[in-house]
Amino acid sequence: MTTTQALVDEITELVACDLGESALQLAELECRPRLADPSYTASERLLLARALAASLRAQHQHRAALRATVDFISSIRSQLSATDMEVAARDMADMRWSLGEVDLCLAQLRQIPRAHRTTRDWARMARCASALDQKEEAAGFYSEVLKAQPNAAEALAATKDVSEKTHDGVAAVARCLALMRQFDYVGAGSELRRLGHRHRASARIVALQATCRFNLGEDRQARVLFEKAVAMDDALFDEMGAYTALLARMGDRLGVYSLGRRLLRADAARAEGWVAMARYLEMTGRAQDSLAVAWKAQALAPRLADAFLAEGSAQMAAASYADGATAFLRAHALAPSAYSYAVVVDALVRGERLKDAFVYAREAAELMPRHPAALAMVGSVLAHSAESADKAERLLVAALDLDQRNEAAVAALAALFVAAGRLPDAVALLERHLAEIPTDDMYTRYADVLTLANDLPGAAVSYAEALSINPENARARAGHDRVDRLMLPNASHESDDEEGEHPVESPMNSDFSDAL
Repeated sequence: MTTTQALVDEITELVACDLGESALQLAELECRPRLADPSYTASERLLLARALAASLRAQHQHRAALRATVDFISSIRSQLSATDMEVAARDMADMRWSLGEVDLCLAQLRQIPRAHRTTRDWARMARCASALDQKEEAAGFYSEVLKAQPNAAEALAATKDVSEKTHDGVAAVARCLALMRQFDYVGAGSELRRLGHRHRASARIVALQATCRFNLGEDRQARVLFEKAVAMDDALFDEMGAYTALLARMGDRLGVYSLGRRLLRADAARAEGWVAMARYLEMTGRAQDSLAVAWKAQALAPRLADAFLAEGSAQMAAASYADGATAFLRAHALAPSAYSYAVVVDALVRGERLKDAFVYAREAAELMPRHPAALAMVGSVLAHSAESADKAERLLVAALDLDQRNEAAVAALAALFVAAGRLPDAVALLERHLAEIPTDDMYTRYADVLTLANDLPGAAVSYAEALSINPENARARAGHDRVDRLMLPNASHESDDEEGEHPVESPMNSDFSDAL
């Protein structure tokens, strides 16, 4: 039987001769079966795993190489020596760098004890810190490079094994991330589009474009871009929290579930898959199970904002508005965004903390003065005060002028019209926007207003449409049953009394208080 070292040497030679496909075939045939064979020592299996990863990387399958390495290390960690673990950390850092995951590359290299770091390690860490705009840390890492062996200059040059184009791309992505942190999603999106023309194979760049669209409220375009990014890299983790939130906002439970399953298959030790599963459980009415999964995600990644957003959504579904606001505020502190502002303001309004809600809404409007969602936030808060109703209406109309598909602005303005007794205006508003926002919530909201306007046949049709989109919509189901009872010739008022509801007031209570 071919010895382990001879097999590894043969694969290495094939890769060096640019025969990557042959190297991968040999590695799949010979290396992969031996990784699980306990008759080989841990060090031998590590050599085989590295050869397999090298053959995958030669075919530009960096994510697959990373996944194979992570799975192998997880299964044999207790048998590997400290030196073996350092070798594995360097390999995974290289793969992270090739994937553009500079933050994770830096974290991987930090696992190597300081005394054992090579000049190349320090140089790579310096470049990662520079790309992340961590100037002080980068200066410290570069000082370690300069204090190294006499051949430090050659070692520094050796860190350029990744092309200048790749390094330039990493720095450009860092600049785009800085624009996103400044809430300039339009500017960041433009930069990312230009960057995408130069790096057409980068799923991360496409995912970042999708996140910009998501925060701008352009859900359809965001979804197309996210689907494109996933098609480019089926093990992509970057921006998957935003993709999960988008699918949840669009009411696509199956999409959220499928995304969660894909992420967990790729790497169950990462939190993103658990975040998606928490949102799926919340959408199917299992708020307590959703909370447990969200807390698991937080344990895996204590500083991942998406894990706290998932907890906040589950708390809101359980009507624990104070706890929901606390979770959303924690997520907002970790990674503020247009989306985090929106959910924080919504939670504070539902918890009747209107002053706090106004503070965050006004802050969002100051940071994003032309963002329709920010205007809608301020308008929805002001709508709760009769004295500010006129100003709230102007802000909500302005938000809709900027974005006809802003569902939050439509909901808040419709509620404002209903509260003022302007039912024809509320009906006309919702009719005008249904074609652009054909969601189950919009049809339910429209049916509620039609019920208030005593248009029971129209309300029944709209409730049925809402249920055809989302059969789990409890508010639409209750409204449909109520309208059916009212339309029956022999319906008695006693049945309504037994339910403890007023047939006209119920839609207002069930919908518009929640919508704000």
